[in-house]
Amino acid sequence: MRLIKRAVHLDFHTLPNIPDFGDNFDAKHFARTLKDAKVDFVNVFAKCNIGFAYYPTKIGLPHPHMKFDMLGQMVEECHKLDIRVIAYFNVGLDHEMARKHREWCLVNKEGQIIEGDRTANFFRLMCLNSGYRDYLLSMIKEVVDLYPVDGIFLDCILINPCYGNECNESMHERGMDPLNDQDAASFMKQTAIDFFWDVKRAIGDDILFFPNGLGHINCDGLGSHIEIECLPGAWSYDYFAAQAAYARNLGKQVVYMTGRFHASWGDFGGLKSKASLEYDCWDAISNGITTSVGDHMHPRDGLESDVYRLVGEVYTDIEKYEPWTDYARAVAEIAIIMPEGCDMGANNVAFPQGQAILNAAARILGELKYTFDIMDERADITKYKVIILPDVIPVTELLRKKLEAHQAKGGGIISTGSSGLNPEKTAFAMDSWNMSYDGPDPWNASYFKMVEAGDRKLLPDRLCAIYNQGIQMSGKPGSRTIADYYQPYFNRKWDGFHGTFYTPPEKYAGWPAVLRSGDLFQVCFQLFTGYGEYAMPEHKYLLKYCLEQLLTNPIVKYENIPSTARVSVTSKEQMEMIHVKVTYPELRNKYNVIEEHSVLHGGVVSIRGDSAKEVYIAPTREPLAYDISDGYIRISLPEVVGYMMVVVEHE
Repeated sequence: MRLIKRAVHLDFHTLPNIPDFGDNFDAKHFARTLKDAKVDFVNVFAKCNIGFAYYPTKIGLPHPHMKFDMLGQMVEECHKLDIRVIAYFNVGLDHEMARKHREWCLVNKEGQIIEGDRTANFFRLMCLNSGYRDYLLSMIKEVVDLYPVDGIFLDCILINPCYGNECNESMHERGMDPLNDQDAASFMKQTAIDFFWDVKRAIGDDILFFPNGLGHINCDGLGSHIEIECLPGAWSYDYFAAQAAYARNLGKQVVYMTGRFHASWGDFGGLKSKASLEYDCWDAISNGITTSVGDHMHPRDGLESDVYRLVGEVYTDIEKYEPWTDYARAVAEIAIIMPEGCDMGANNVAFPQGQAILNAAARILGELKYTFDIMDERADITKYKVIILPDVIPVTELLRKKLEAHQAKGGGIISTGSSGLNPEKTAFAMDSWNMSYDGPDPWNASYFKMVEAGDRKLLPDRLCAIYNQGIQMSGKPGSRTIADYYQPYFNRKWDGFHGTFYTPPEKYAGWPAVLRSGDLFQVCFQLFTGYGEYAMPEHKYLLKYCLEQLLTNPIVKYENIPSTARVSVTSKEQMEMIHVKVTYPELRNKYNVIEEHSVLHGGVVSIRGDSAKEVYIAPTREPLAYDISDGYIRISLPEVVGYMMVVVEHE
C-alpha cells in the first residue's frame, strides 16, 4: 500500500437539532478543497459519537436532517481526484444508541451509566460485551459492502471495566472475579481485542484498519498502520516525542495526527497559527513520520476555506521535502526501556507514572540532543550503544539476558531509582551492578553532591535537591562513587506540633547517590520522574555527565544551539538528514502556544563520518560549507528560521 501522506482527519459529531444540515455541502467542492490543499488521504465519517450515520444505513440511525448520501458522495468525488478515503466509526461513544438501549451502556463500579460532565462527550460509554457489539460490527460490514472505502478507522476505544450483569456473568464463567479490579480490566481489554479481530476478519486485509486507543502492543498483527493522536496544546509536545520514539520501531507506517485547533477537538472557532502547524509537521518528518491534520467539518457549510488555505500552505512546503522524507527512518543509538504496564497508544493509560517517565525522558534527551528510541523489553536492543532503565524498571529474566549480551559487547547502561533490581525488589538482578541494594530510601527530602568534577558550570560543587527518592545502596570493591548522598535533619511530615516543610541538609549520609561499575551507572533517585515534575537542570546535567562517559562519539554533536532547540537525524539510501528545529512552544496558562518562529543566528552541527559527496539544505539544495576532522563532518549553519533540514549525501 502506498504511504499515507498529507492526510486530514475529519471529525463530524453532529447533534440532531441542526435543521439545515448539509444545505451548503457540495461533494465536488469538498474534494477539490482537499486536493487544492495537497491532501492525499482523508478520514471521513460513517458514524459519529452522537450515534448518527451519514449514509442511508439500514442498520443504524441516519442523521434526522440528512437528505442525501454524504459518505457515498465524498468517497466518489475524492476517488476521482486520487484522494484515498477511510471511513470513521466511533466505538466507545454512541449517545443515541445509549439513549435507546440502556442495556448497551457500560456500567461503572457504582452501578452508574452516566457520570461526569454531561455537556462534554464521555459521560456515557458503550459496552462491547452487549448487543452493541453486533450492531456496530454490522454497520462496519454494511459500509465496506456499500462503498469502495480505502480503510476503516475506529475511534474512542476506551477499555474501561464494565460491571453490568452480562460482564459480571462472563467474568464468573471464566473464573474471574468482578470485584478484582485487575480481572475486570483484563476482561474488558480482551473483549475489545476480540471484537477488533472480528472487524479485521470482516473487512479483509486489502484495506487499511486502525483501532485508535487500543494500544500499540495490542495491535500487533491487527492494525495496518499507527496514528499518534496528539493535539499538542492539550496533550503536550513531550507526549508526541515519547510516542514517536516508541511507535516508529514497530514495523508499520506511523502518522502524527495533530489538529488545526487552538484548544482541542470540537474547537470550531480555534485555528492555530501557521507557525504552530508547521512545527507539528516538522516534528513528524524529524521522526520519520507523516502527518494528519485534524479538523471538524461544519454541519451546514462543509469545509472552512481559511482552514484549508492554512493546511495547503503548510502541506505544499512539506511535499517539497518528500524526496528526503519518504521511507526515511530515524537514527538512534540510545534505547530507553519502557515501564511494564505502560500501554503506549492506549486511551486508558493503566500506568500514568510510566507515561510521565517516558515524556520526561524524551524531553531530557531532546534538550541534550541525543538520538534515542523507546522500547519494551521484548524488542531487539542489539544496535544501541547505551541502554537507559528509567526509575522503575525491574530486570526480568528476559531483560537480564539482553543486558548481559549488551554489556559483553561493550555497551553502557544508565539505571535510575529502583531500576536494576530483581522483580522481587530484594537485590540488584545482575552481578555487573557490583553494588548492594540496602532497601528503600528512608528519606523523603534529600540531596546529592558530585564527587567527580564533570563540567562545574553545569554541575556545581554544591548540594543539589533530590525530589523523588528511590533506593539506598552501597558500593562494592571495583565500583566508584560519582555523587554522594546527603540527608536532611528530618523527613517532611507532621509530628503533632509542626509540619516539617523546611528540611535543610544536615550531613553526608554515608552512602552514594550515584555509583559507577564499569560502563554502568546507578542513580539512587528517580531522576526522570523528578525532571518531569520539577525540570531541575542539574538532574539533566547529571544524565549528560553519565552519557558523555559512555557515548564519547555520538552520531551528532552541536555547538551554540540552545536547549529549547531539537536536533535529530533520519536516514534514507545514501543520505543522512539532520533536522534542526529551533522554534519551541511557550506555555501560556495551560496551553502550549506557538505564535511565531524562533531564529538561530549561527550554530554548528557535526555528524559522524569521514567523507561526504555533498552537503546542502533541503529542499533548495543550497550547498553548505563543511570540514572533516576527528571522524566528524562539521557543518556551520546559516540563519535558521524555525527549522532547517541539512542533507549529507555519501558516495
